[in-house]
Amino acid sequence: MISLTALRERVDDDIDPPSVLVISDRHVGSEVVTTLDRSTNVCLVTDHDGVAGQTPDDTRVVVGDGRERAVLRDAGAQTTDIALISMQADHGAFLVTQLLRTQFDVETVVVVLNDPQHRPAFESVASEVVCSSQVLATELERAVATTLQTPETA
Repeated sequence: MISLTALRERVDDDIDPPSVLVISDRHVGSEVVTTLDRSTNVCLVTDHDGVAGQTPDDTRVVVGDGRERAVLRDAGAQTTDIALISMQADHGAFLVTQLLRTQFDVETVVVVLNDPQHRPAFESVASEVVCSSQVLATELERAVATTLQTPETA
C-alpha cells in the first residue's frame, strides 16, 4: 500500500506547472515575471537589454524579436499555457498575438494595449485586453484621491 505522502509526491511529479510566456520590449515585462508565482514556469522574450537585465536570475529569458516565429518557438510558445504581450507599439503586439494564435495554438493570450482606440481590433484575437492608459489613469486617480483625503500633519 502506498502512503499518502508518496502518493502526493507522485501526483506532484506528474503535474507540470503552468507555463507563462511574457513577450515585452518594455519594463512591465520584467516586472510581471518578477511578480509571478515562483511555481509558474515563466519565460520572458525581449529584445531590450534593460528589460532582460532586470529579471530574476532564475527566470528564463530569450533575447530576440518576439514578432519572429523562430524566437517564439525557441521560447516554447508551442507548449505555453498563457501568453502575455506588452509592447511599445500596438501593431507589434497585434502581430505577436496573431502568431501565437495561428502558428502555436496558444489558447489564452493577454494583451496590454497603449491606445484604447485599438481595443476593437484586439478583442477579436486576444483572450483578454488590458489598456495601459486606462489602468494608469485609474491608479493616478486613486493616488490623487488618497492624497486629498489624507489630513495634513503640521
